[in-house]
Amino acid sequence: MKKIDLYLIKEHLGPFLGGLFTFTILLLLNSIYQLMDLIIKKGVPVLIVLKVFLYSLPFILAMTVSMALLVSSLVAYGHLSQDFEIMAFKSLGISFKRTLKGPLFFAFFVFLFMCWFNDRILPESNHRLKNLLFSIHAKKPAARIEEGAFSKVGDYMIYTRKKNEKTGVLKDIKIIEKLPQKNGVRTIVAKKGFLRTVSDSMIVLVLWDGSIYESLGKKDEDFREIRFKKQVLNIEIDTKLAEKERTYRSEREMTIKMLLAAKKEKDKEIAKTDPRDTIRLRILKNIKNRYKIEIHKKISLPFAGIVFIVLGACIASITKKGGYGAAFGFSFIVFTVYYIFLIGGEELARRGYIPPFIAMWFANVFFGIISVYLLRRAE
Repeated sequence: MKKIDLYLIKEHLGPFLGGLFTFTILLLLNSIYQLMDLIIKKGVPVLIVLKVFLYSLPFILAMTVSMALLVSSLVAYGHLSQDFEIMAFKSLGISFKRTLKGPLFFAFFVFLFMCWFNDRILPESNHRLKNLLFSIHAKKPAARIEEGAFSKVGDYMIYTRKKNEKTGVLKDIKIIEKLPQKNGVRTIVAKKGFLRTVSDSMIVLVLWDGSIYESLGKKDEDFREIRFKKQVLNIEIDTKLAEKERTYRSEREMTIKMLLAAKKEKDKEIAKTDPRDTIRLRILKNIKNRYKIEIHKKISLPFAGIVFIVLGACIASITKKGGYGAAFGFSFIVFTVYYIFLIGGEELARRGYIPPFIAMWFANVFFGIISVYLLRRAE
């Protein structure tokens, strides 16, 4: 590698690290708010919240690395254009395309690292994060209940107007329970309640100052009312579901090897399914599509960084603007468009409207074509 390549890589390193730090912090702001909510309202220990933060970080980095490469290219080539270094290279017979050799080598190295990162680190962190959040909800049962909305806890639908996340105290409670008899429903209303965990499979809801309404027949007037000062509900939690939650991995918690194995299993199920069972076939194909989407995403998202290096270099050399403000602003626009293509394509591929390969690579191809066009203009 020649000195010019090392020089251009060095010009990219500073803006790359600065862009990576800035974008990561910006995307973490919402997570930080939620983490503070866990500490202050739900009373979750700081050490546990710190683990949630660390397990959330890889997902953010998977998004921000490509954005940072775009910023580094815009800033580096903007400065080179402003200082007439690009013109100096051309006067020495060094073409604009030749100057991209070093930065592309750097981007390719980042691409290889992020492919490994997305395949090894990201799935495991997603899996541990999901399990940790499940454990938090198990130990802090009040976290299961959303304020101002019905939440399913065991066999009950529970509504509360206001709750204290830290103490587990609920106010203005309404509980709906479906009874064994046909169309039977029991409704419990209470002014105040307290929710606590007594075991891994049982939580207790203590209610004060309320009434129980039970329907006794088909007619609206066939019901009975029972008033109480204190009522205790023992709510069983599905322990099988809890175990499944801790061992089961969704597609975002799988490595490429796991995804290929899962896809192979779905192919076998599809082959064994009766062709007349169209609903089951559609469900199986949608699940298989999710696996294929995740495989392509693990590679296409890091590859965007290589495309962005060329795109940023061309735009900066044409506009001759190398400031961080312009670089960050343009990066947000580009990545917003890229993310719309990515999310939109993913949703269409999940429903089977377009192949997963096209869904996950269309954005790269789109910006790649623009980069080639701008590269010719920059030359």
